[in-house]
Amino acid sequence: MKKHYVMTAFMVLTAVFFLVNSSQATLWDFNGLTVGTNINGVNLGGVTITAPDNYVGVIGSQSFNVTNGICASSWSAGMTLKLTFDSLVKSVSIYGGDYGGDSDRFSMTAYDALDNQIAFADTGSYNGIDPNYPVSGWYGDYRYLAVSANDIKSVVLTQVTWGCIWDNLDTTPVPIPAAFWLLGSGLLGLVGLKKKFRK
Repeated sequence: MKKHYVMTAFMVLTAVFFLVNSSQATLWDFNGLTVGTNINGVNLGGVTITAPDNYVGVIGSQSFNVTNGICASSWSAGMTLKLTFDSLVKSVSIYGGDYGGDSDRFSMTAYDALDNQIAFADTGSYNGIDPNYPVSGWYGDYRYLAVSANDIKSVVLTQVTWGCIWDNLDTTPVPIPAAFWLLGSGLLGLVGLKKKFRK
């Protein structure tokens, strides 16, 4: 009898641990990556970044911040990077910019698992630090950009004008549906009923 209670308690605690950890935001700051490497197609622990020309570079602190960032193979307008997430998310945000002294602009388009566009955001033309989302120690030209939608599977970052370096990718996972909690409590109830009728 005690064995069943211990097993049930273990299952419940494991489920709670998994659910709590799966509902936390994830931040990729790219600092652990080696400057100058091509990370195209490499899974970075929850996100895989690809480019049409198969080059996603890691650039060092000479950008708008003092840490590593990612960039396309060229500074030309229209270059894109696609970020595909291992699991669905409900929001994605990122900082983008460059050394400064010019006008910049980038956009982010979100897609669902069927590749349907579900959200879009554009910085508009900008220069200087972001007045709404300043980061201590950062300089040059940069902006914070975010999209939100149900069940985002991937986003595409586009250099609308001049080149861009991206950093501090942040996502929020899709919350666990209430139906899951209901199913879990129902299963626990069935276990209890089974024990009651065994007596």
